[in-house]
Amino acid sequence: MTVFRTVEIDLVLPSDARSDGSPAHGTRPHGALTRQAASLESIETLRFSDLGYVTPDHVPYPPIVTQAFDLDRGLSLSSSALGGSSSYGAITLINADGALDDIITQKVNDHLPIRIFGGEKRWDDARGLWIDPPPSALTPIFGGLGTVWQPDRNALSIPLLDVSSWLSVNMDVRTYGGGGKLDGDSNVAGRNQPRVRGTVCNISPTLIDAANYVYQVSDGPAAITALYEGGFGGGIGYGGDVADLYAASPAPGTYTVQRSPTGTWLRLGTKPVYGITVDAFGSFASGAAPQNVLDILRQMLVEDFAFPAGYLDPAWPATSDLAPWAGGWFWDGSETVTGADVVNTLLSGLGISLIPTRSGTMRPVALAPPVYGAQPVLTLTPDQITEISSVGLDSSLNPPTWRWRIGSQHNFTIQTSGSGLHPQAPTDRQALIAISDRNSVWFSAVVKARWRVPNDPSPVTTALQSAYDAQLIAERHGDLWGTFRELWAVSVPAALAWKVDLGDFVSVQAPVPGLSEAMMGCVVAEHIRSSDATVTLQILILGNPQNPADQTNDFGGDLEDMVPA
Repeated sequence: MTVFRTVEIDLVLPSDARSDGSPAHGTRPHGALTRQAASLESIETLRFSDLGYVTPDHVPYPPIVTQAFDLDRGLSLSSSALGGSSSYGAITLINADGALDDIITQKVNDHLPIRIFGGEKRWDDARGLWIDPPPSALTPIFGGLGTVWQPDRNALSIPLLDVSSWLSVNMDVRTYGGGGKLDGDSNVAGRNQPRVRGTVCNISPTLIDAANYVYQVSDGPAAITALYEGGFGGGIGYGGDVADLYAASPAPGTYTVQRSPTGTWLRLGTKPVYGITVDAFGSFASGAAPQNVLDILRQMLVEDFAFPAGYLDPAWPATSDLAPWAGGWFWDGSETVTGADVVNTLLSGLGISLIPTRSGTMRPVALAPPVYGAQPVLTLTPDQITEISSVGLDSSLNPPTWRWRIGSQHNFTIQTSGSGLHPQAPTDRQALIAISDRNSVWFSAVVKARWRVPNDPSPVTTALQSAYDAQLIAERHGDLWGTFRELWAVSVPAALAWKVDLGDFVSVQAPVPGLSEAMMGCVVAEHIRSSDATVTLQILILGNPQNPADQTNDFGGDLEDMVPA
């Protein structure tokens, strides 16, 4: 067997817009434009390989790839965050005869799709030649984008990016023009409009018209569940929804609301004495109203960042059961926000990473011990492992952690006792708005006593709404990191490594301490060098799940023995 790689590059070719002046007798005047929309662009796919490849349909892949790419990607394992990190090299193509000169000079070649596949040629003894496999037998290695091509005298280099590079774009927002009414007065001219997605607590809406006491809550439809003045919710009453806030002033001591796909505003009938805050639930302009944090993130990528829907993995549905936890966040418009910022904010503390897959899509991955019945995607034995070595975990996770504090119901407007609070603000409300987060705690006195200096991570701010969900996640973190974990760098043949992706469970058995018997682990990183025939996987050993029926109870007996006959 001989390992080879193929490269496919999609070039988008703009077409000149032109009118069709053909006659249309009997239906339209002579010379009228056609009613059939013509495509303004076409796609041309370039195909190359490193060793040469021809499909059964006689489509050639010329062998001009001198360097496929070097790849390093993985999950960032630390107590403060669990995100994805990756770095890629470049594809190098031979251009000694100038065959690619026209593409370099005439075609648009920035941020265009690139796919790399791997396969194995089979030797045919009877005919004395190598047999190419069909395209269906090739395994995806990389799917992403190529940046601006860099030509040399006899070669062409194409730097690579994964699909997560789309997250570097800024959030699509509207800006106040300062023209008055809903366009804002001169005080907010040039400022971005606020945005609410999901359930938020105690946010400060933007005062856009100081003369008429008009505030904007969100740039989309939002439901105001409560309004407070200085922490007191009984002073200003709800006056109803209206089609136009400026048609009539609200009655004294009340507020009216105008909402539409382009925003939600409120107007007070009386000048407030203390600061105005609201609890709200924000939806999207399309009408979508996801409640769970992961579902909100997915909809934001599609609707607020124009993330190409084709880059969302089919395993990531609009309603995911991976993280069934309600929450939300508020962006007040004072700062520029990128897609990466939103991902970090909404997934903070959840133990979930958004990773690029080999096929060029994005999907969320939860890092957690395997449940009973989970099957490994790949089984690695000493016969397949060419090298294995220990890798040190981040110092925030090794030694183990003895306590986790996970926040919920984030308070966006800190209000402490003093002149900023209404005299009638209840004590329970004052306690809620005086701190930024309420923490749910997991701790282990056993871990604290066993290790001389166990880790104690700082409280983690999350987008969660429920303290119950935060407690569940704290316990999951404790289950994962409240014990000693080992991380191993395992080198295996490339064709074997291509069968797994980040987040997949594998079974590992090797002649090293702790792995004399097969143990389950999770692939958290990989390192690929195009010049090597092997790939190094970093595997976090999580242990084999136990059958709940075989576990003992707190008194040391078998659970089955406790069941009455």
